[in-house]
Amino acid sequence: MAEEGRSAQEWTKIILRRILFLCGPIAVYGVFLFAMWFVYPPATGIIGQPSQEYLTLFALFIAYLIPPFGKESIIPIAIGLGYPIWIICFGIILMDMMSSILIALNFDLLEKIPFVGGLIRRFMDGANSVRKKKPWIEQLSHLGLLIFMYIPLQGSGATNTTILGRLFGMRARTVFWIITVGSIFSTLSVAFGAAAVIELWRINPWLAVLAVLVIAAVIIAAVLVWRRYTQRFSPENPACSCDSNEEDILP
Repeated sequence: MAEEGRSAQEWTKIILRRILFLCGPIAVYGVFLFAMWFVYPPATGIIGQPSQEYLTLFALFIAYLIPPFGKESIIPIAIGLGYPIWIICFGIILMDMMSSILIALNFDLLEKIPFVGGLIRRFMDGANSVRKKKPWIEQLSHLGLLIFMYIPLQGSGATNTTILGRLFGMRARTVFWIITVGSIFSTLSVAFGAAAVIELWRINPWLAVLAVLVIAAVIIAAVLVWRRYTQRFSPENPACSCDSNEEDILP
């Protein structure tokens, strides 16, 4: 018997599962990037230096992982550069899904890796800050986490949402589906909105400016209404029955 009473066979299963959890999401996204190689092949054929279109697309997806970039910036830039909506949307949604799986199933390991662990702890601090500033997320449970994932410009994203879900004690599978649904709706909303504004700009720049102003006004109004609604979840609100327990330990 191996240490801790586990047999060699059990340790083999644990190691293989860890490799699958760690390398699987990366491999899946690698397949997508490999497929894009054939969509934007080198000028000399399949084998050769990457095309400028491929390198730019790759850079956009990498930038998406780096704050403060997000859907609201990367998607309009990509569409403006002429990339098809389906490629941008699929790449970002898949990125959110794989990031969620990678973090949810390997959090304990990632936290111990040099440099990566520092980034994870930064995201952890950000998630704890969001948890304190937006208690409505935890109070609304699954719906609150879905709304947080859907709404851009509030520090949301697959990484923070995944960590928040785990802090709330949600199962990895549940968090994954919340990330997936939220990513699909938010990505499509931003993509089709950006495409419409860009098309209006080509027709008449003033119409595009007017559309942006209308969208901004609607967003501001929605934010004000939402803040008014979520004030009831604030710890300063006497009517709030929020749990004041702030233990930041992942299950």
